[in-house]
Amino acid sequence: MNELPDLRPFLAVAQRLALAAGHELMATRSEASAGAQSKGRRRELVTAADRAAEQIVVGGLLAAFPEHAVLAEEGVLTVAGQASKAAEWTWIVDPLDGTTNFVHGLPHFAVAIALAYRNQPVVGVVHAPALGETFLGARGLGAKRVFADGREQALAVSRTADFADALLATGFSYNRNEAGRDDNTGHVAAILPHCRDLRRLGSAELDLCYVAAGVYDGYWELYLAPYDVAAGAVLVAEAGGLVTDWGGGEQWLFGQQVVASNGLVHAELRRRLLG
Repeated sequence: MNELPDLRPFLAVAQRLALAAGHELMATRSEASAGAQSKGRRRELVTAADRAAEQIVVGGLLAAFPEHAVLAEEGVLTVAGQASKAAEWTWIVDPLDGTTNFVHGLPHFAVAIALAYRNQPVVGVVHAPALGETFLGARGLGAKRVFADGREQALAVSRTADFADALLATGFSYNRNEAGRDDNTGHVAAILPHCRDLRRLGSAELDLCYVAAGVYDGYWELYLAPYDVAAGAVLVAEAGGLVTDWGGGEQWLFGQQVVASNGLVHAELRRRLLG
């Protein structure tokens, strides 16, 4: 990658917009269940809050950086799930990661904003408004967690080296009943007996943040879109961890499969995923 400009101005804008979108989510949280709609598959939901939060984020990004492309999930101001144009710099936005949690009253949901340079994420912000936490980082600048009271904590992955001691996380695709789709249950069966335990909290971006924070030792999932992983992956890398596809390569952003870890349990996790 060519030498990057100072990423702090991009990070500051992303943080500001993530906080604004999080405020919108919290303001409408009590109405979420009544207004939830299916996106075509019964399990995959979208709410008015998703769309309102995306308007805040994408509108702010386009105003601040009109020359940049935007790839956002809900298609409020740009084509859903597609970059708005060809550009070296692309903002990747999930206005509400963990919509099912949001609808059911669980606090594990977040606004996720990443900036990619030539398809390599270099800035990441994940704001969890109900938890009062914001995770942010950028290439070469490290990563940190900012609490609602202003306290800050540098992020660092765990030092767990023995797979038997590892706390891991995963998730399950909404369209897991379709023919030919891997529902992930086989991988759970192959891994769960050999690690300390397994968690599934329903937000891929927050799962990645918890790897970066040293809460989880590793995480894997299938069928994820770029906006599900881009921001959190920046944080894992800046916290000293490792993010790859299941084969150990770099196709995790668009390849619909991701493995993230502290680096020490990565090979064992990949080996068990691949059988």
